[in-house]
Amino acid sequence: IDPNGDQKISDSKEIIRYLYRNYATFTPPNEGLGQISKTITPILKPIFKTLAPLQAGSNRENQSEYQSEIADAKAAIEKEISSEEIVVYTYSLSPFCTEAIQVLDNLDVEYKEISLGKEWVPFLINEGGSQKRMALAEMTGQSSLPHIFIRGKSIGGLYEGLVPALEVGTFWSLLAGKEEKDEQSPNIELTDLPDVAK
Repeated sequence: IDPNGDQKISDSKEIIRYLYRNYATFTPPNEGLGQISKTITPILKPIFKTLAPLQAGSNRENQSEYQSEIADAKAAIEKEISSEEIVVYTYSLSPFCTEAIQVLDNLDVEYKEISLGKEWVPFLINEGGSQKRMALAEMTGQSSLPHIFIRGKSIGGLYEGLVPALEVGTFWSLLAGKEEKDEQSPNIELTDLPDVAK
């Protein structure tokens, strides 16, 4: 029983969720996944950077067709990120994407999820997903997912974007439309993002 609200909860998972919702600034994602991200991301970063343009078709003879597809993907992204306050690009099988969505769900905020497919490997990415992934990389320097935008601004992925933004309050400032910089709540700019953020 919560003495501040007389809320009765018996399931331990629901108790934890209730406590985070009512007494914490956010429910943190899986710590083990965070450690994996710190270890694996630096190794995969050059692979992602090399594969993203190849998967999008950069090696084909007709470069103008490739450039046109990337331009179309960029235009689609611009339209999508301006359509909702929070937009999240995901892969449905990615544990990082699943955790990012869970964090947003626990914050009880509305967002638009746009899946580029099951995962970034060939035959699991949706048609046009490779071009969107490459367009995101060209626009922000990040080719991995999840990729989170707040009010049209990229904040990055899960552990190098969403979590730090929540920890320092930038998430709420951006969502409220406040873009000024201060020591408590630094504004995340596109140029501040790493090449690959999880």
